[in-house]
Amino acid sequence: MKVEVKSLKVDLDGVLILKDVSLKVNKGEFFGIVGKNGSGKTTLLRALAKFYPKEGLIYIDGKEIGEISLDELAKIVGVVPQEFELNVNFTVEQFVALGRIPYIRIFESKMDRDVVNRVIESLKCPKKRIVRTLSGGEKQRVLIAKALAQEPKVLLLDEPTSHLDIKHQIEIVRILKSLAKMGLTVIATFHDLNLALNFCDRIAIMKDGRILKVCKPEEVDSDVLKEAFDVEVEVANLNGWKVVIPKV
Repeated sequence: MKVEVKSLKVDLDGVLILKDVSLKVNKGEFFGIVGKNGSGKTTLLRALAKFYPKEGLIYIDGKEIGEISLDELAKIVGVVPQEFELNVNFTVEQFVALGRIPYIRIFESKMDRDVVNRVIESLKCPKKRIVRTLSGGEKQRVLIAKALAQEPKVLLLDEPTSHLDIKHQIEIVRILKSLAKMGLTVIATFHDLNLALNFCDRIAIMKDGRILKVCKPEEVDSDVLKEAFDVEVEVANLNGWKVVIPKV
């Protein structure tokens, strides 16, 4: 589904966090949001999930989010939060099945079980393991699996690689890239510029609650990164891999 934001403002406790943000994300696009701490990345993501009151407009597939009930939104938008202290005694299968709650009225159906099993298998999650015993990378896959069990059209992820080692970081962004290629609209915030530059289709660069630039990775230059992060950097290409190098 296409996502469009027009003149979005979010005020939290008298502080204007987002200031006139506008952007468009296409169906099946892997869209990254980058910026330093406090730039408004997470607030923007949460506004897209209808977590915060806002001024301005957010359209999902042409329908303003205020006109979409929370029950219906749960079938359209999946959310993977940044923090994942999953100290629960559920098996992976049981935890992922929680993603079916928007569809279940009385009893879990065969269709629900089939969706859960398909998602677990596609993400190679250890079905019978207890969630709290999993590694960071495994927990992240399980969180994504739970969101995908909702069968969303849009997947929102807040820094999905921030707690992972480099192997699992690449594993997760490759999964997200493949989901986008299958038609899912994926919007994710990133701390790691290199991952965003090498895997996202387009990137929004934020500072102080505003979007400085929306562009393809190859259009990101040192000037806009200096403005966003207040540091001199060089954008280089090493064996086909885009790398942001600080000038120190």
